[in-house]
Amino acid sequence: MQWLTAVRGEAGLIPSRLARWRWLAGGAWAIACHSTVVRRAASVVAAVVAGTVVVVLAWHPGSTNPAVPVERAGLIGTVVLLALLPWVLRPILGPVASNGAARRTRRFGYFGVYLLLLVIALLSRFAGSRFDHFEAFDPGAWRADMRDGAWVSALLLAGLVGGYAVLVLALTARRSALPPRVLTWATGLGAAAAVVLYALMPLGNPRHLPSSGLQVAYEAVLIAVPIAALVAVGPVAGRRFTAGVVGGLGAGATAAVVLAVLTLATMLLFPGQVALEWDNPSPLVAHGTPYEIRMSVGDAAIKYYLALMAGPIAGLMLGTVGGMTAKIRPR
Repeated sequence: MQWLTAVRGEAGLIPSRLARWRWLAGGAWAIACHSTVVRRAASVVAAVVAGTVVVVLAWHPGSTNPAVPVERAGLIGTVVLLALLPWVLRPILGPVASNGAARRTRRFGYFGVYLLLLVIALLSRFAGSRFDHFEAFDPGAWRADMRDGAWVSALLLAGLVGGYAVLVLALTARRSALPPRVLTWATGLGAAAAVVLYALMPLGNPRHLPSSGLQVAYEAVLIAVPIAALVAVGPVAGRRFTAGVVGGLGAGATAAVVLAVLTLATMLLFPGQVALEWDNPSPLVAHGTPYEIRMSVGDAAIKYYLALMAGPIAGLMLGTVGGMTAKIRPR
């Protein structure tokens, strides 16, 4: 209100009517940008739009797969969970920390969580479409098994994506945020490690190089890059052991999400380039069928689901190692 009064008061000192209206419009825009109510309303609109886009793109209309209705219900429930979590956790964690690093991390981190949900849902739609018009020996038992498996997958999806959303909120909240420098370095190192790993195996499977020496070096880099990135968070945190540990957690989570989003999206864009797994090993049967391609993409993606579960744990453990190294280092 004080800003509004000041803007109106200074507008009376401007002789030109056009310049006066420009001044009032600029002042109103500045007030809106700094208004808590406007920011909260914008976050609600963004959550609704992002959730709607995810559900529409992954809806899979016309599918006869008995798991699809359950997957739709689970997807809608996960979208609602992501929209409610910031409001539910605000009384516990407090608002976002009052620094640029925390605000940027929350903004891009939550956007990354929505991207993760989108690529997982699209992958499920693509891989699951091989069961459209599928004929089983026992249709009743097969349908029941598919529905039961879909419920388990829906609960795992909600838990996985919801857990990452909680982590983003906790790492950037006023009561539990990391120091800005540590937060920036942790997320940056995690994202850099993910980009390197993605460049080394963009389609979900390791490359097979012609030379054994190159193959050994290639596999060594695959192992060393994430370890080095996660351990490096500790020295960045200085002698603050807790910051190094939590920073490692954030770096591991960032690496897992960025790697999963990039790789799963590439596999969906170029499914025919993913290493083929034969459904029938007989050489007399034609291979490269749509069923085998969808099955191969789904199987190749499993390791990234595991990485999403193990990434934060690995980051926590290696961040602890880095934090201990930084703590015992002489001043």
